[in-house]
Amino acid sequence: MEEGKRKREEYSDSEQRSRSRARRRRRLAAQAAALRSENGAVEVAAREAVGRCAAVDAENELLRAREAELAARLRSLIDLQQAQRMHEATPSSPPPPQPSPPPRPSTSVDLNH
Repeated sequence: MEEGKRKREEYSDSEQRSRSRARRRRRLAAQAAALRSENGAVEVAAREAVGRCAAVDAENELLRAREAELAARLRSLIDLQQAQRMHEATPSSPPPPQPSPPPRPSTSVDLNH
């Protein structure tokens, strides 16, 4: 009788271990599915971030070109302003005299007539 009891316990233990392994496999399969789903979402987010980075890089390149253009324009304006100041600061010969206006005809009225 003891032999039969031992066999039933062994069988019961074996079944319990089998059910435990099955539960563990199901739990691990669910975790794997969740991780695959999360990885997919991370991949999508990464691709979107790369796209945004590319757009920002392109915009930065345009802004750098515009900055260089404006800096050159500013240098040109500063040079022009300095040239104008130097021209104003240098003494120049007096302007030529203006011709005097012709004499005005006399318009006296003879009040005796």
